[in-house]
Amino acid sequence: MKKYFVEKFNAADDSFKVTEVYINSGTFIKSGELILSIESSKADIDIESDESGYLYYNISKGDTINVGELFYLISNEQINNYKDLFEIKVIQKIEGFAISKKANILLEKYKLSPEVINKNIIKEVDVLNYLKKQNSFFEKFDDKLVLPFDKKLTPIIIFGAGGGAKMIIDALRNSKDFAVVGLLDDNIDLGTKVLGVPVVGGFNCVSSLLSNSITNFVIGFGVLTNRKKRFELYLDLKEKGCLFPNIIHPRAIVEDSVKMGDGNVILAGANIGSAVILGNLNYINNNSLISHDCHIIDNIHIAPSAVLASSIMIKSHTLVGMNTTLYFGIKIGESTTILNGLIINCDIGNDIVIKNNKYDNR
Repeated sequence: MKKYFVEKFNAADDSFKVTEVYINSGTFIKSGELILSIESSKADIDIESDESGYLYYNISKGDTINVGELFYLISNEQINNYKDLFEIKVIQKIEGFAISKKANILLEKYKLSPEVINKNIIKEVDVLNYLKKQNSFFEKFDDKLVLPFDKKLTPIIIFGAGGGAKMIIDALRNSKDFAVVGLLDDNIDLGTKVLGVPVVGGFNCVSSLLSNSITNFVIGFGVLTNRKKRFELYLDLKEKGCLFPNIIHPRAIVEDSVKMGDGNVILAGANIGSAVILGNLNYINNNSLISHDCHIIDNIHIAPSAVLASSIMIKSHTLVGMNTTLYFGIKIGESTTILNGLIINCDIGNDIVIKNNKYDNR
C-alpha cells in the first residue's frame, strides 16, 4: 500500500479545492489514469495515478484539502474500513494547527512551537523531520538539545544573519566570555553559514533555546530601517527571560565612567567619552565618536564616523548618519533620521528626516 499526501504544488497555496473526482473510491485503476482535479490560485491541476492498484480516498468534489494531509492511497489488495486510515487524531488546535497525539508529545518534550514545523496538520513524522534537520547543529546531551560549543564560554545567539550579524561575530571572535553558536533568521535557509556561524532556525526557536539553557542573545538587524521592530522584539524577549549583554569590540574605547543598560553593541574604533550614558539596544558603529556627558537613550544607531560633541541628548529609535557631526548641547528627537555627511547645530524634533544642512528650528 502506498500513501500519497497533498503536495505544495506551488509556493502560493497551502490548500486546494477539489473540482472534479473521476474514479470512485475502491475502484481498481491503472497507472496514468486521471483520478481527480484540484484548483489552485494559479491553475487547475490534474492528479494522475503513477501506479496500478485499488484506489482509496476520503474526499468529495468541493472539499478543501491542505498541504500535508493524506490525499489518497493505492493498494495491491482491497481494504475494508479504509476511512480509518484517513483519520488524524487531533488532540488540540493552536492558531489553526491540527496536531496529532504523538506529534504533540514531541513538541512538548522539545518545547517547540507548532509554527516551526510550517504545516497546518502536524504529524509525528513532521516533528521528527524537523528535529533531524537540526542535528547538523544540535547534539543530544542529557535528554536535551544543545548546541556544541566551548563549555568554558557562555553560548550566545545572534538575531539576524546579515551585515549587522557579521560585525557582531567579529566583535566576539576573541571574547573571553561568549561563544557565538548560532544565528536566527526567518529568511535564510537552515544550515547557511555566515563567517562560519550556522543559521540554526528562525525567530520562533527562542523557546527551544531557552529550555536548553541558552539565554544570551544579541539583536543584529534593523538598525537602518526597522528600528522600532527590533526594539519591540527586544522587549518581548526580555519578558520571556532572554538576556542581552553589552557587546564591546576589543578595539573600541569605552571610558570607565560610561554607564549603560543592556543590549548595546559597540564596534571597532568607536570612542565613548567620559560620563556618557547609554540606554539599551544602541548600535554604535565603526569609528564613531561620542564625547563626554552625552545621553543616548534606547535603540539608537550611530553610523560609522559620526561625531557627537559633548552634552548631547538623543531620544530613542533615531539614526545619526555616516560622517555627520552634531554640535554640543543640542537635543535630537525620537524616531528621527539624520542622513549622511551633515552638520547639525540645533535641536531636532521627533519623526523627522533631515536631508540637508539648511534645517534650523530655532
